[in-house]
Amino acid sequence: MSSHRPKDQIGIPANKIVREQIQIRELKYSAPTVRLHLSDTIAWSRQLQRMERQIKAASSYKINGKHYYISVYNMMIRAQDVTKLVIQAMLWIFVLLLILLLIFIRIGSEKILSPFNQSLVAIHKFSLKQKKAISLPETGILEFKELNHFLQKMTKKALCDYNSLKEFSENASHELQTPLAIIQGKLELLMESDINDEQATLILTALNALDKLTKTNQSLILLTKLENEEYESIEQINFSQLVNETMKGFEELIDMKSIHLEKQICDNVLLKLHPVLASILLNNLLSNAIRHNNFDGCISVQLSTSKLLIENSGNPPTIPTEEFFHRFKKSNPDSIGLGLSIVKQICELHLFNIQYLFRNNKHAIEVTFNKRA
Repeated sequence: MSSHRPKDQIGIPANKIVREQIQIRELKYSAPTVRLHLSDTIAWSRQLQRMERQIKAASSYKINGKHYYISVYNMMIRAQDVTKLVIQAMLWIFVLLLILLLIFIRIGSEKILSPFNQSLVAIHKFSLKQKKAISLPETGILEFKELNHFLQKMTKKALCDYNSLKEFSENASHELQTPLAIIQGKLELLMESDINDEQATLILTALNALDKLTKTNQSLILLTKLENEEYESIEQINFSQLVNETMKGFEELIDMKSIHLEKQICDNVLLKLHPVLASILLNNLLSNAIRHNNFDGCISVQLSTSKLLIENSGNPPTIPTEEFFHRFKKSNPDSIGLGLSIVKQICELHLFNIQYLFRNNKHAIEVTFNKRA
């Protein structure tokens, strides 16, 4: 006896077929069989949330002594709807890929560019004053290796040139001071000897030229030190006290030119700067105000917590005032033309702002202190 079931018994019970798009209804067994036919209509689509065309296929079958009416339907999606869904899906995929790409670039760049960023940090920290070769990280990327090799070679050459220039400047200043002192001593001895008026005039002219050369040498040395930032011991000083003390040192020169002095000095103005450079700054500014002033002229010195303002009478400038901060730019032939260059360097070293104006027939130099000071 065969264990196989007949073909008409293969399947599952009708009541277990529960699907949204399939309808099964039992008919009388004696009812005629409905042949397969197709129909279409308009019905509500829950997915699209609108009325949409519906295609339906229906037929009846007699199975295991029962008669079933079976219908299947489906929505006819329009081409533009399919296109819209495809485009939306592609857009979402594109956005997702873009986000993943940005994340990958962010993470990857941090790892790949890590040696480059470390090199940048090392370059920012590098200073000629430290006299140490730059230290750069090891990397397996060929381009970064070449960059680091070039940076190391360049910084070594910069250190070598800096040390050579510094050594030359120091040696030159030292070697110049000795012969200048000897020449000055010999000229002074000649002045005390038995000479006529014409010889005395010549010697005095030579002494003046020698004094100017000595001051030029000292000023250039100071400028070199300022540019190399060799003055590092910045401390808080009482600038008000220093201004008053410096002005007392110029009282005799002021009286000799009959200059009227006005001052408004706030008490206890504290600034962070190098004390030697602070004295040089004030001496240069005040000596300029006196030297380039007129007889019976005036000088005004005002000091507040935010700025120092020095005004003096004098002849109008023959060149633009901003050019006075350049080296050897001067309107007075007796000047060496380096005083304001030194003042400018000191202000830049301490992050001060300096401005030279000619207003109301007066020369005005204004030094504005920074917040750190």
